[in-house]
Order: sequence, then structure tokens, then C-alpha cells
Amino acid sequence: MTSPAASTPAGPLVIALASLKGGVGKTTSAVHIAAHLAYAGERVLLADGDRIRTATAWGRGGKMPFTVGGMTMLSQAAKYSAIVIDSRGGLEDADLVELGESCSALILPSTPDLGGMDGMAQTVEVLRGAGIPQGRYAALLTMVRPGSERKLADARAALSDAGIPALHQTVRLSEAFRDANNGGVLVRDVRGNSLAKGLWTEYERVTQEIVQLAGVGA
Repeated sequence: MTSPAASTPAGPLVIALASLKGGVGKTTSAVHIAAHLAYAGERVLLADGDRIRTATAWGRGGKMPFTVGGMTMLSQAAKYSAIVIDSRGGLEDADLVELGESCSALILPSTPDLGGMDGMAQTVEVLRGAGIPQGRYAALLTMVRPGSERKLADARAALSDAGIPALHQTVRLSEAFRDANNGGVLVRDVRGNSLAKGLWTEYERVTQEIVQLAGVGA
């Protein structure tokens, strides 16, 4: 993926991730999107707004190609060409709207099940009610189980019927992500799991789509 920085002269590319529901791969996605942007040549800040600070703990070993810090680090945004915001889970409506208004692209991770779709619908209802342009946000289907093609198809159909845009690329469920978190590394660096490299590639494609969504090319 080529660097998108040259196409954002007004300031850094800002990608935010939000979800009403926990356990949908929000932080995992934030970490790997930030990594792909960094390897594309961006100076990246991952702003960790989650209560549990999982991203901060994940990057504590210093093995990440980007800076991880709390939301107060956003005051130093001018130092970076790309910012990824791992927002607090279950944001209040006003905070969600503010996030949608201030970012280049808002990504809504969700599992492809009824609970995930319900949470997605609630989130999008808030965004629509506030007049956030539909082209600014998209669903990302995560934790897709092997052999769940029917469930995935049903989830895509539900999103389409609701008029909710979704990234084409999905991300599979794998213990490799847990191992990456425990080891303070990216999933591509997990050993002994045959899916690790493929999962890394999935997030590369996710990142490319997000950059395109943000309107800065890839």
C-alpha cells in the first residue's frame, strides 16, 4: 500500500473505530490498521480511548511501528500524518457524533451475527440522525468463523437491506490474534499458526479500503 499522506494537506488522515458492543475486534483492528499505515510510510499515532487500554498494553513492549498513547496525545496530532482512534466502547450518542464529524473515516467493527447487526443498526441510526454522510463510515465484519459462509452472507444482506455500507474484506476469527496480543506483537509475527500471515494480509486489504473510503487513494 502506498502512502496516502500527500493527499491530506489539511492535516493527518484520521481513522476512528467505534462499537456499541464489546468483543468485536475493535482494538485488534485498530492495532493492525495502524501498523499497515506505518509500514506504508506514515507517522502514525494510535490514540487509545478504550477504558481497558488494551492497545496501550499491546504496544507496551515497544515492538509496534507506531506510537501508542492516550486520547490526550491528540493534542500533538500535527506531529503525525495518520491517526487511528480506538474509541471507548459504548460511546454516548454525542461522543459518537463528534467522532463521526471529526474523522476522515469511521469504521464500525461487528461480528456477523444478530447481536452485532443490532448494535450496528443502532450506531448507524445515531450517525444518520446527526447528518453524518454515509460515505464517511462503513461496517467491518470481523471474527468470521470458518465454514460460516451462510451467516456471513446473511449479515451482508442485512447490512445491504438497511443501507449500511460495508467493507468488502472481512477478517477471520483466529487464536493468532490472542497470541499476538499476549506477545505484544502483530499477528504477522505469531509463530506456529498457519493463519497468521493470511490474517495480516486481510488487514492490509482492510486498510486499503479504508484509505479509499477516506478519499485519499491507496
